[in-house]
Amino acid sequence: MTVAGGPALGVGQALAALPPAAWMREVSWAYPAVETLHIIAIAALVGTVLLVDLRVLGVSRLLPATALMRHALPLTWIAFAAAAATGVLLFLAHAADLIGNRVFVVKMCLIGAAGANAAAFHGGAWGRAHLWEVGRAAPAPARLFAGLSIALWVAVIACGRWIAYA
Repeated sequence: MTVAGGPALGVGQALAALPPAAWMREVSWAYPAVETLHIIAIAALVGTVLLVDLRVLGVSRLLPATALMRHALPLTWIAFAAAAATGVLLFLAHAADLIGNRVFVVKMCLIGAAGANAAAFHGGAWGRAHLWEVGRAAPAPARLFAGLSIALWVAVIACGRWIAYA
């Protein structure tokens, strides 16, 4: 399920020739070590996002939503940065193949959609979290953002697994 040729292939080949890409391919432990760190970072990222999303969906309503967010958000950003950094290294190692892989492209689009969803949530529904701080249900728009967030991150993980088979 790859798209061959075109300028993207040349870009992919150029990226794959960079020193970090060569290091990832040539050092026997580099790729599996970075891949392991990538999976740990994704687990931390999706785990913190899932905790907040489940709270917004009504799980653990006695837990103050804003306190949970203050605790989870910095960890989410650290995990996202680690996942992005390790993801770039994994991409560079096989850029010529991945740049035309439709599943990889879908994964990147889904990550963008998840980021846009999070930005819309934080820019809108989250601003009124004090109204549903403890014991109350979040309003429907907030629950919609949370449900969409879970669906998007599950799809990102699924695409990440399917890239190798596309």
